[in-house]
Amino acid sequence: MRAPRSATVLFVTHDIDESVYLGERVLVLSSSPTFVQEDLTIDLPAERDQLTTRALPRFTELRTHVYEQIQRAKRGEAVPATP
Repeated sequence: MRAPRSATVLFVTHDIDESVYLGERVLVLSSSPTFVQEDLTIDLPAERDQLTTRALPRFTELRTHVYEQIQRAKRGEAVPATP
């Protein structure tokens, strides 16, 4: 019997809701020159469905946070995330 394999998937999107809904982590990139502005852990339940998950207050908080980080990057206020 084979052991289950795990896989890492890098999903690139410009849709904030999609990134928060599907991701375990969201990397917010800066404007040029590009660097990782933030590495955000998405602490939503592993089991998700479109209606319930998107209605969670935490989903809204995470989505708003990502949006604000993107706006900061557009204004040139981005600073690299510290490891």
